[in-house]
Amino acid sequence: IGDDILRNPTQKEVDSTLRAYKKTDIDSVAVVAISSDSAYTFPLSNYPSSLAESRVAGDNNQLSEVTRQSDEKVLYKMKIDENTLRNRNVSATPTAYAKKLMRESRLTKVNAANGKVIIPASLSDTAKKQNDFFQNEFGNDTTTKKVVATAERADLRDDENVLARAKLFVYKPKKFSADYGSAAFTNSILVNRYQSYQDGQGPVMLTSSTPLNGLVRLGTSDLMEDIKINGAFKIGTNLKDNEWLLNYQNLKRRIDWGLTYYRNTQSLGFDFQRPPVITPGTPPTVTFFLPVFVGGKQFSNLYQANISYPFDVTKSIRFSTGIRSDNRVVNATSAADTFTLKIANDRTLYQTSHLEFVYDNSVVTAMNIYNGARAKIYGDFNRQINKVQFANGPNTYNIGFDARYYYPIYKNFIWAGRAAGDFSFGNQKLIYYLGGVDGWLMFGGNTKKDGTYKYFASNNLPANDQDYAFQSLAVNMRGYIQNIASGNNALVINSEFRLPVFTTLFDKTINNAFIRNFMVTQFIDLGTAWNGGYKGIKRPEINYSNGGPVNVRVKAGGIGPFA
Repeated sequence: IGDDILRNPTQKEVDSTLRAYKKTDIDSVAVVAISSDSAYTFPLSNYPSSLAESRVAGDNNQLSEVTRQSDEKVLYKMKIDENTLRNRNVSATPTAYAKKLMRESRLTKVNAANGKVIIPASLSDTAKKQNDFFQNEFGNDTTTKKVVATAERADLRDDENVLARAKLFVYKPKKFSADYGSAAFTNSILVNRYQSYQDGQGPVMLTSSTPLNGLVRLGTSDLMEDIKINGAFKIGTNLKDNEWLLNYQNLKRRIDWGLTYYRNTQSLGFDFQRPPVITPGTPPTVTFFLPVFVGGKQFSNLYQANISYPFDVTKSIRFSTGIRSDNRVVNATSAADTFTLKIANDRTLYQTSHLEFVYDNSVVTAMNIYNGARAKIYGDFNRQINKVQFANGPNTYNIGFDARYYYPIYKNFIWAGRAAGDFSFGNQKLIYYLGGVDGWLMFGGNTKKDGTYKYFASNNLPANDQDYAFQSLAVNMRGYIQNIASGNNALVINSEFRLPVFTTLFDKTINNAFIRNFMVTQFIDLGTAWNGGYKGIKRPEINYSNGGPVNVRVKAGGIGPFA
């Protein structure tokens, strides 16, 4: 039409072009064959898996095909079969599933002699040719023969189940990848919150004798996250108080289990009374010595196995048992000091068990911001399995609970309530020191210039009629130092209002993590600790004495028996 050549135009294009050239009819019409070549591709193969890659070298009449099986690639190099390409009907070998369907079908049978599919004569005689339901770009080829599917094996029986003998394809070998890796400064508890009893000395740091430690953590898991291996190394600022942790967890099935090894070295101090020295003479001379303070170390090793069973998404029961070894070694002050050299190591060996029921229906919405409730009830049983030297028996029992509830008020503003208690009994007990907070950075000495205590109330001595094997802290009690009260029983109640300032008051996206998680907290802490039964509950007291005959006891502020 005019100067334009339209190729396969629509009626609308023809009309608009005629109007543009002010014409009423088409100038000329031509039918042109663009190409007479055609290619036929058939995505069929006899491989057990699909093709990942295919390349053709036409000049050399060669073909290469690559299949993938798990993480392995298999390369096939072959000659091009032009006869097969000219015959479009390629006979694909039936899969195991297709064979199963053919065996189960009432319309087909498999000949046990040659493995071929047999169509009953009654069906082949009465069957009528059905017209094709679908159109395709190729013409109907009536010259080719009907394709008959053949089985792979000639001895295949009708009742044989191929899938019953099928095996899972195992990953070989297992693939592991890094889960996490971190390096930081911390003073948090790594494994165990129960520490060997240290004769009422303080302050109590459940990790090591240094207030700040470096922590390196690494974790790895397999491809399906069924196996997790975690490790940690904590080094003290004095380069002597160190901790090691290696943990293996198998999460493949519903029952999870794992193994843990933990080692801790901690610097300690010991008070010893040197025996008097008698010098022969007339009369003999007796020399008495003041108590001496000697440094030392405690080496703790824990070998533990754990198992857990979840009842549902929120409830589970967990059990762990193991062997704990604590070895106290006294440092020799000098080669000539025969007194410290003769002090034997104090080694205790315990079988430890811990059973707990956990309910967790809380959801983490932001850092330290939860919604919902969670609680656990637990029990501990420790039995000394080497010779008992300081108590009437080897057993330590402890039962406790920890319940928390998080109530949303407005956006991320929540109220958090907590109630926790521990009750120890048996021949060897646990002592709980009330006061302080988790993660307290205790730099410097415990005694101030005015003679008062900074971190631990050393003037509140533990009961001398109890045999303690382990010690721990009853926290949080903000506003009080450690050991405002002590005993084998402890109760703590905490109430907090947590307000993330910027994410609650402003409707803007905050990328800076410090500003986004900046929080203001209002808290109320109540707690008490006592020895014996529930009749021994009373308000904690703080003792003051300057060594004279007068000892002043001041009750701590609080409500009822709680400080």
